[in-house]
Amino acid sequence: MTDQDATVTTTAAAANAPAARPPRLTREQSRARTRERLLAAAAVVFTREGYAGASVDRIAEEAGYSKGAMYSNFASKDELFFAMFDYYALGQADELCRRLDAAGDADAIIATACAWADGMRHEPDLRLLVVDMARLARADAAVAARHTRMFDDEWHQVGAHLSRIFPDGVAPVPVLQLGALVMNIAYGHVKQLHGGLTAGDLIGVALRALRDAHGGRPADVGSV
Repeated sequence: MTDQDATVTTTAAAANAPAARPPRLTREQSRARTRERLLAAAAVVFTREGYAGASVDRIAEEAGYSKGAMYSNFASKDELFFAMFDYYALGQADELCRRLDAAGDADAIIATACAWADGMRHEPDLRLLVVDMARLARADAAVAARHTRMFDDEWHQVGAHLSRIFPDGVAPVPVLQLGALVMNIAYGHVKQLHGGLTAGDLIGVALRALRDAHGGRPADVGSV
């Protein structure tokens, strides 16, 4: 047999060989995948139909699971709604902080925050669900306290990264307020209510005004 014949034979054998099976997921991995698919389906259905209009059956159907699979991961529609909100809100805050980490000086940090706000994917559009979330939280003190802690953590994280625009990295306002300022503008309805303004425009005005009033010059920045 020539080398060419051997190559052809080997290629043919490889083509006819059964495809390798993907590695079997562990129980924990399978459960995590199911949970993520349910969260993604919940985001689609809650955004489209609102909290009141969304049903557990419709969410399970969107995810491709039975209603039993939903209840094996989330005790109620309320729990699923809050878990979905937390999952996407914290993910977007983490993305902003990663981008801020890569920005060099104060002007670059401000520009990064503005670009993130204007380019933020509202999928799901949590802006449409904030009122539902607030109403449900007010009805349950434990849930309200949990979400207060969540927003405290998120806003502190963002505010700490943004404080680098000030001299010596010291913000003139508490970092919680600084983070809340940017995140609340980003999640506001300015783009829906006025076509001539963007969230980035307003964030830029606010951060530059604070920076200039505090030091009157771009700050020397370091790592958080």
